[in-house]
Amino acid sequence: MAGGGFRDGFLRFRRPRMPEKLPARRVVMIVVGGVLFYLLVLSEFGFLQHWELSRKRSAIEVRIREAQERKIELESQRGELGNDAALERIAREEHGMVRADEHVYRLALPDSGGGRERKR
Repeated sequence: MAGGGFRDGFLRFRRPRMPEKLPARRVVMIVVGGVLFYLLVLSEFGFLQHWELSRKRSAIEVRIREAQERKIELESQRGELGNDAALERIAREEHGMVRADEHVYRLALPDSGGGRERKR
C-alpha cells in the first residue's frame, strides 16, 4: 500500500451540489421580459388585439360596401315607382292585384296523378 493507504480503497463521498441561486440581475431580466411579452402580445394594446380589430374592421368595411350597393339599387327602384305604369305592373305581378272592373279567371290544369290514387 503505497501512498494513500486506507483511503485508496474507498471512493470519496461527494455531497450533491446545491443549485446555485439565480443572480438578482437574471431574475429582474426574466420579470422584465415577461412583462414586455404581456404588453406587446397579450394586452389590449398588443399585437393579438390589433390583429383581431383589423380583421373585424375588414368585415365591417365589406358590410358597408354591400349596404351602399343595396342603397343604390333601392334608389333606382324608388325612381321607377314614380311611374304609374311601373306601380301597376308591380301590383299585378308581385301582389296579384286587379282593378275593380276586371275579372280574374284561373285555369287549373288537370292533375296528372303522378302515381297517386285517391282514397274514397
